[in-house]
Order: sequence, then structure tokens, then C-alpha cells
Amino acid sequence: MKPFFDAVGVDYAQWWALTRAMLKRDFRGRSASLGRAGRTAATGARALVSQAIIYSLIGGLLGAALAASKDVFFAGTLLCTYVMFMTGTAVMLDHSTALTSADDYAVLGFRPINSRTYFAVRLTNVLVYTLLLTTLVSYLPVAFLFIQRGVIDGLAGIAAFYGSSMAIALLLLVSYGAIQRLVGANALKQVLSVVQLLMSFMVYGGYLLVSRIATQSFLKEYELKRTWPIALAPPAWFASYFDLAHGHFNAMTLVPAALTIVVLGALVVAVTGSLASGFSGQLGEVSVAAATPKHAARPVREGWLFRAGESRAMALLIRSQFRNDQKFRLGVLTILPLTALYIFQGVSRPGDMSGRPGSQFMLVGFAIMMFPAMLKMQLTRSDSYKASWIFFAAPVSRARLIRAAKDVVVTMFLLPYLIAVAAVMAYATRDPFHAVAHVLVLGLVSHLVLQTTILLDPELPFAKPFDKGGGPSRMMALMLFIGLANVALTIATPWLYSSVLLTGATALVVILLSALVELITKARIEEQARKLEFVG
Repeated sequence: MKPFFDAVGVDYAQWWALTRAMLKRDFRGRSASLGRAGRTAATGARALVSQAIIYSLIGGLLGAALAASKDVFFAGTLLCTYVMFMTGTAVMLDHSTALTSADDYAVLGFRPINSRTYFAVRLTNVLVYTLLLTTLVSYLPVAFLFIQRGVIDGLAGIAAFYGSSMAIALLLLVSYGAIQRLVGANALKQVLSVVQLLMSFMVYGGYLLVSRIATQSFLKEYELKRTWPIALAPPAWFASYFDLAHGHFNAMTLVPAALTIVVLGALVVAVTGSLASGFSGQLGEVSVAAATPKHAARPVREGWLFRAGESRAMALLIRSQFRNDQKFRLGVLTILPLTALYIFQGVSRPGDMSGRPGSQFMLVGFAIMMFPAMLKMQLTRSDSYKASWIFFAAPVSRARLIRAAKDVVVTMFLLPYLIAVAAVMAYATRDPFHAVAHVLVLGLVSHLVLQTTILLDPELPFAKPFDKGGGPSRMMALMLFIGLANVALTIATPWLYSSVLLTGATALVVILLSALVELITKARIEEQARKLEFVG
């Protein structure tokens, strides 16, 4: 490997030492931060094992679909879609700021480390996590390929899955790096927020599009018809390896396979070229821009709904964090493209809002129920977690801080989101009454989901560090649980919406259940808040 590193201008010894140090810091810091008082570092190991189990279960389901499919091209396209979706989600959740964050610049910026070496360390760190995720998701499908279809298909599967994962990870990272060079340090945060939304549309939209095509083909005895629109979809580029492995050499297989080589080659040239050359200087500009105020201080007007005590403190903190913490802002905004795509999919399906609103807009209900859980995940962790010392030094009630953070999140994020979704669905369906009623019920359930997540894991806001690789696994576990709850709610919708009385009774039951959970949560928070420790 050393000759390759020398050829691209990377100091191999420095790269190896810094990469080892960064990975050790991530895993050791994660093990230490995952436990509360009285727990051991084994908590981190158990968390890693649980993530491996979650990803293996997903891989097992994909492998079962692969075993049942008669068309290896269809199965390959479906699996490459899932691999690209999960890798893209991991990059956007955990690594979106890997190339734009100046966290390590104060420690390494003045040392004799050239820009290409520094860039290579950051890039390697991201690729280690994404390739580990790919391995956990794909090892069972690859095993199915080797056992059921032979060695050639197994090798084609390895090349397809790892190639598709590398492509989406490098594409997102190159895009972030190119934006950093184009817009400069001052406008970087604002532009990245917009770009994050566009990339979310790309990742989620591509996943929904290919899944929809695959589902239609799945119902037709697992045969995916080869057409140019399908062949030119990025997951099908890598799935074409399976056709080549079976000796199908024609334009519809050779062109997509050639595109994979061209795209991967172009991305490798991009990350080893000019993008890496000025990396240290760009991070220096980011660190200076972050420390330099853009304008004079303005009067504080945020938090007007919360006028005193811990509630006002949390309102000011969360609003300021949303403005200045890129990871928190991007984590919150990620739900918007997902919701928009789900609404579009619901509108494009035939159905009557007054009959089975949950059936037509089942995925919208899934997004609404996921949003508070995503908010809770983002609210707990931050790169600025060391500043949480003030929670333990100030004369405040930590239990009231946790409850106030929940109230602020509901007021600032969940309610505006529900109002926007209700307005869009009312306009799209031309049935405002049923749209608003459906969103109201889902909103009450989503608030119950938020209460439940706080009950299970009461934590102070922004008081724990990010654990790399943990975001996607927690997301998958939440998606599985909430997906089952959403299916149950969808099945019950004909009964729930059969009359105004039943709809109102359902809402009342959820409100009473929410009040009960609130009482239990209050008692648990009081107990757990006394055990919380500063982890900085």
C-alpha cells in the first residue's frame, strides 16, 4: 500500500498512526459514553453486538428475498438499492460533516501533516464505518448466493454490494467537499442545509422508485423486465454484474457495468485530486469563520412561549443549537424530503381519503410517527457535549430540564411539522376534514412515541457525544418498531374513521394514555436525573 500512498501524496506512516488513533478514540469513547452511573464499559460492547444483530436481521430478510427470487437481476437490483440506501443514510446521519468539520484542526493543524494526509485520514474513517455496515448487511445475502447459485454469482454479489456502497459514500463525500470549496467557509452551513435536503431526496427518492418497480415485478413472479430506464438506474448498474456472470453480453448489461467503472474511477480521481490538496486550508477557514461573529449581537427574542425557568433556558438552547449546530439541523431537516416523497406516493395511489386514509397514506403515518423519535435521537447528542457541564454546576433541576426539552421540541418542531403535513394532505386529497382528522390522530400517537422514547432513555439535551455507526442502527430498530405499530394502526383505520364518535373516542384514548405515560415518565426522570453524570 505504501507505493500507492506515495503516488497520491499521502504520508503512509502518519496516515496509519492517525487512523488508528481516530478509530480507537471513536470506539473507546463510545463505550465510555454509552453507560450511566453504575454501568461498565461492557455496555459499549453490548451496543455493538446489538447493532450487528439488527443489521444481520436485515441482511437475513434480504437474503430470504434473494433465495425466493427466480430473477437474479431483480434480486441484485433490490439488494443494491437497500445497500445504497443504508450507506447513504449512514453518511448523512453520522458522517455528513466528516469533510467539513474543523474538530481536529486545533490539534493537528499546526503539525507537519500535509493536506492530502489529513484528508486521507478523514476519508478512511468514513469508509471504515460504511464498509463495516455493508459487510453486516450483505454477508448473509452473499452466503445465499454462494450456496444457492454458485461461486460466480457469489463473487458477483460481493463486487456489486461493495461497489454500490463505495459509490454512494464517495459521491456524497465528494459532493460535500466540492461544496466546501465552492461556497467558502462563511456560507458553508447554510448551503449544506439545502444540499442535505436535496441529497436526502436523491437517496430516499431513488430507494422508493426502485422499490416500487421491484414490488410490481415481485408480484409478477419475481421477473424484472430489462428496459433502458431500469438498466440506467444506479442500483441496476451494479446488478448487471450478475447478468455478466451468466454470460449475457449485450448493450443493456455492458453499458451499465461500464458506467460503474467510469463513475468509481471518476470519484477516486476526485478524492485523490484537487479536493484533497487544499483540505487543511479549507478547515482552517471554517474554524476561523466559526469563531468570528458575522454581525453585532441582536436582542434575544427566542423562547417567547417559554418565559421563565428551565423551560426558557431549553427554548433558547435548542433554538440556538438548531441555528449553529450543523449535525442537529441536518438531522431534524432529514424528515422533510422523506415526508414529501411519502405524500407524493400516497397521492399517486388510487384511494378515497374518507374510506381508508391510513391505507392510502400509510407511509405518511410512518414518517409522522418516526419524526419525534428522530428528534429525540438528535436532541441527546452533540459535538459540543462538553459544554453540558453547566447542567451539573448550575442551581437548576435536571429533571425539569429534561421535561422542558420535550415541551420545547413539541412546540418548535413537532407542531409546525404536523400543521404543514395536514395542510399539504388537505390540499392534495381535496378532503380537508378527513386529512386533518387523520393527521390529528397520528400527531397524538407521535407525541406518545416521543414520551415513550424519553421514558426509556431520559437524557439531558446535547450532553452525550455522537457514537459513529450508532445512528443508522438505532434508526433501523426504531423503523422496525414504529413500522409494526403503523401497520396495526393502518389495519384499524376502517373502524377508527367509520364515524366521528369513534374517531373522537380514539383520540381521547390516546390522550388519556399519553397522560398516564407522562406521570410515569415524570417519576422515572426524577429518579434517573439524580444518577446522570457529566461525560465530558
